[in-house]
Amino acid sequence: MHGPAIKKADGAWKKTYFIAFIDDASRLITHGEFFYADDTVNMLNAFRSALYKRGKPQRLYFDNGSNYTAKEIHQACLRLNIRLSHAPVRDGAAKGKIERFFRGFRDRFLVRHTEFTSLPALNTLAQTWIENNYNNHPHSSIGMAPLARFNLDYRRIDYLPNDEYTDEVFYVEENRKVSKVNVFSINNEKFECPVDLRNKTVQVRFDRRDRRHFIVYFNHARMGEALPLNLYHNAQLPRDTPATGETR
Repeated sequence: MHGPAIKKADGAWKKTYFIAFIDDASRLITHGEFFYADDTVNMLNAFRSALYKRGKPQRLYFDNGSNYTAKEIHQACLRLNIRLSHAPVRDGAAKGKIERFFRGFRDRFLVRHTEFTSLPALNTLAQTWIENNYNNHPHSSIGMAPLARFNLDYRRIDYLPNDEYTDEVFYVEENRKVSKVNVFSINNEKFECPVDLRNKTVQVRFDRRDRRHFIVYFNHARMGEALPLNLYHNAQLPRDTPATGETR
């Protein structure tokens, strides 16, 4: 949804975009957030927040725009065993529930809050309103508050594990061929594999927001983080005996 413009410190006005996810059964808004750009990175950020807050859905129902068909979305759904479906082209009724929420959000929240000092301030107000005035307020279609209806299914909710590796589920993944000296190239840079994977094809995961960390997977197992190529260290590696390393 197109959001309000915010006046920046330099006096320029910057438009915002609101991304929200709704649970079909309960009408609960699992997460909603304003961003300065309607792009894949922000879509993925909102998707990640929704899953951390409310758990994994069995199915994800998306529009057909480029943000909704991005590689990261497809790969994350595959890793999390979430079925991904897309609405028929030019079928507004197929998105009726989220569109109805957007209308109510615009009429009941945005018309009462017309000036915002910053994006964080806007998001604080919006998320407070969503939790207090929407999720905890009786919904006419289901006859109860969305949060109360959502909690009826608490035994079925599958939350993401809160550990240092879970975020890698949302990373984009690319295949790379490892050379005979245990090195692969990505983004025009060379990296060393964390374990000996010479002449293998590996899967390299990375966050588009921070292209300094590259995680190597092989045969669905996490091998560890690749390191920028150190020519001296690499030259000292034995070439006849495979190296060993911890896997997860």
